[in-house]
Amino acid sequence: MKRLDENEKGIVLRILDANANRCAEGLRVIEEIVRLGRGDQALQGRLKEIRHGVREGLEALSGSAVRFRDSVRDVGRDTPSRSEMFRGSLEDVTRANFARAEEALRVLEEYGKLIDADTASRFKKLRFELYAVERDFFTPCTSHAELPASPFIYAILDRSAVTDEGFVHTVRALIEGGVDILQYRAKEKDQDERRRDLVTLLAAAGPAGIPVIVNDDPELAEEVGAHGVHLGAADPSPSEARALLGPGAIIGVTTHSLDELDRLDLAHIDYLAVGSIFPSPTKREVRPVGTELIESVMRLAEGVKIVAIGGINRDNIESVFDAGADGAAMISALLSGDVSKNCFTFKEIVARRRR
Repeated sequence: MKRLDENEKGIVLRILDANANRCAEGLRVIEEIVRLGRGDQALQGRLKEIRHGVREGLEALSGSAVRFRDSVRDVGRDTPSRSEMFRGSLEDVTRANFARAEEALRVLEEYGKLIDADTASRFKKLRFELYAVERDFFTPCTSHAELPASPFIYAILDRSAVTDEGFVHTVRALIEGGVDILQYRAKEKDQDERRRDLVTLLAAAGPAGIPVIVNDDPELAEEVGAHGVHLGAADPSPSEARALLGPGAIIGVTTHSLDELDRLDLAHIDYLAVGSIFPSPTKREVRPVGTELIESVMRLAEGVKIVAIGGINRDNIESVFDAGADGAAMISALLSGDVSKNCFTFKEIVARRRR
């Protein structure tokens, strides 16, 4: 590996110094809320340990990086983003500073590798500890959850259909609209973005008693304290997910045919997502199987709830319930257009069937 020359080392040390300060400042902001707003001494202690760990890690890498500091000529100091200039609540302040500290720790880890990989790995451990603190701050106790009573609306919050700017608004609209269960799917986002989204989602859904399911990733579900996981054919097995998440977790699995169903161990599965029932705007390449598969799966998977998925809308949702489905999973029908209005329409349909 090429060694850093003096100029490059100076650049790296300025980056390390700037991000150590950025991280410590973000942590300090959160500490004040924890200390004076919550009076949570244990959580404050964990934040303080992380902050001290950042300073110790920087010192181990650089001795004293302060001599490379050049705040006068830092081109970033007078160019705040639009979002930095607005905070609407204490929650906004806290979320922004968790993100700020986590991003800074990632920078410290990456640039620290140029000097000493072992010391840089300490920043990775601190980042994961901060993810855990963030989870505990916003969801101090993720309670055991159960699948809703039938029939129910299963919302799939697919991040490819929701902008970053519209994420919080969409989450609130789904929850206030009365969906019964939420699955988070974000195949195009990196792991850090998924964690932040899920912390936001769990904090909003928890008080409403709405279970949050993570698509594909049992480890992420366990890390953020989600209520369960939804698995596909290429994901860990239901038994592996159960061993990781425990007996109280909700575990769902997709099945497209009776042959796939025959290969599943139903002992660890709480619900089966059956489909695509109708032509789906989000998976045009998938051949629809019709409502007949719901009836067949229901006969063979006694005791496991059935969630119909694929192309369900206001015109055909009742047919999946008529076929025996307990829940109807939807993406486009809920997320396209006015989310609140869409939720109201489907909740009216479900309410009529529950009477």
